[in-house]
Amino acid sequence: MRGNRVQIVQLNDRELMTSKTRHFGASFLIHETEPDEVVTPEDLGDEERMIMQAFQDFADREVAPHLEELEKGSGGVGMELFKKAAELGIFMAEVPEEFGGLDLNVLAVTGMCSIRAKLGSLGSLIFGHQGIGMLPLINFATEDQRERYLVPCMNGEMLSAFALTEPGTGSDAMNITTSAVLSDDGSHYVVNGGKQWITNAAWADIFILFVKVDGEHFSTLIMDRDSEGLSIGADERLLGQHGASINAMSIDNVKVPVENVLGEVGKGHKVAFCTLNVGRLKLATNSASGARKAVEVAAQYAAERIQFGRPIGDFGLIQRKLADMASRAYAAESVAYRTSGLVYHALEDTDGMGPPTLDDKLNTLTEFSAECAMAKVFTSEAYNALADEALQVFGGYGFSEEYSPARMYRDSRITRIYEGTNEICRLYAQRAMLRRAWKGDLDFDSAIEALSAEAPNGGLEALQHADSNWGFEPIASGIRDLKKIYFYLVQAVSEGIEKDRMFDADNQQYMASLADVAIEIFGAESTYLRVAKHKLAGAPGSDLAEALARICFQRSVERIGSEANEILSALAEHGDLRSHLDHISKWLPLPAGLIETRAFVARSVLDIGGLPASMT
Repeated sequence: MRGNRVQIVQLNDRELMTSKTRHFGASFLIHETEPDEVVTPEDLGDEERMIMQAFQDFADREVAPHLEELEKGSGGVGMELFKKAAELGIFMAEVPEEFGGLDLNVLAVTGMCSIRAKLGSLGSLIFGHQGIGMLPLINFATEDQRERYLVPCMNGEMLSAFALTEPGTGSDAMNITTSAVLSDDGSHYVVNGGKQWITNAAWADIFILFVKVDGEHFSTLIMDRDSEGLSIGADERLLGQHGASINAMSIDNVKVPVENVLGEVGKGHKVAFCTLNVGRLKLATNSASGARKAVEVAAQYAAERIQFGRPIGDFGLIQRKLADMASRAYAAESVAYRTSGLVYHALEDTDGMGPPTLDDKLNTLTEFSAECAMAKVFTSEAYNALADEALQVFGGYGFSEEYSPARMYRDSRITRIYEGTNEICRLYAQRAMLRRAWKGDLDFDSAIEALSAEAPNGGLEALQHADSNWGFEPIASGIRDLKKIYFYLVQAVSEGIEKDRMFDADNQQYMASLADVAIEIFGAESTYLRVAKHKLAGAPGSDLAEALARICFQRSVERIGSEANEILSALAEHGDLRSHLDHISKWLPLPAGLIETRAFVARSVLDIGGLPASMT
């Protein structure tokens, strides 16, 4: 450490991912990924662990004693902690070195995001500023704008808020109505409109404001808080995140100087999409950390709570919960780190051409936007489900605000809504993959043609045993079969729905089911590859890791089978449905006995008090 600020470290030349395979968006569906091609939490090096530990120490030392005050909406405490976070260097994390920042690498940034579970509602303040508040400035600000806004934001002297959502648009962000009209003398824009659900609005010094110039050109402005005509509404009364500031904004003839245009007029969608895709990427890690915390809280309580003369962790149904929770949390981490590795490794892979340009960032985030959306869905739903299960483990005490699961349950719910609702993310991911396939960037045609030439696996015998020798490697074959099911379903949907109607509102259920199949494959494969990579490296703890991967795989099998039934029963003629389902069943592994596996995982989780920090 240097003073109270994270030291800028020089990372070694350790490769996070081999360069023999150039990954591209959604390529996991058509190419077999090798274990050494993914980034996992176990890849954290000494430098990354040092940075991550510094942020965790901040959460434990500075934030934990004030969680109750923050929960009561104490903005004063929140802003004091905001200043301390700035002293630590959190807001410098992604700022390039030439602008005075830390320019942290992929694992350091991802590791930093993992502290959010310890911040309570302060996480909205900290990461709302560090992420969507600052990224537009990092990526699009002019030199003058960087001096006036980015440097103060980086040092904690200013707080930035991202103002996109409007009362009448919600997820339909491109149809905002806030207008900006250039003044007669060309010196400023006159802005009118309103925004809603703006994080940090009550405390922000500046707003990254999205407008329609002349009612037509989607654009971004930097608006100062002290602008005449700007008014901030009262704090919204929220289900969770009680210490956060979420407000509506009224903008009445506000004058914004032309030099405060961020990026180019008419190119505001680049600012929005670049920021939101990174936001989804970070939210995946935020949610994965919350899922891990839920396992920890539930396991510790189950080990201590005595009922019928013994700890409740001894009972089979609690063990089943703990094992399933641990598996989903482990899978969520695997997905979050794999996705971060894809995006950030691509940004760093400039072939000696220097740091990535803005175009590099935009192109890379567009390339992996489907994975970002899928990771957001997978991890946020794991977090929300595990918070619910943690509450259930606590029983009646979980329903009391005196215990942490109540707050965890409330706070987790928003993750399925912001950064794009999970419904929007599902539709976006599947549409993005189909559009890439139609353009020829993803060879779906060959994958579909291969279905008729390749005999189904016919079940995974090694997965049918419940003893300790259940087998791990057959999961790879099972994942290949699950991909065949995905392409079989894509073919069925393509034959049943006209191409130009594929994305109609009436067909969203098909798109969402296809997306869920792809998401489950991504989750199961990411978990398998994480375990396989570190088995190859001779890492300890492989028995627990393999058991977690097996539970994750079986859950994905069950979910994919359900979604396949949903699609085929809607598309197939009555007489053909049975043949379609029979065909799918040949690629769908039979249910594997998991009772002993769950008991083993639960015992391990109870002994550790949660998931191990890493399995290296």
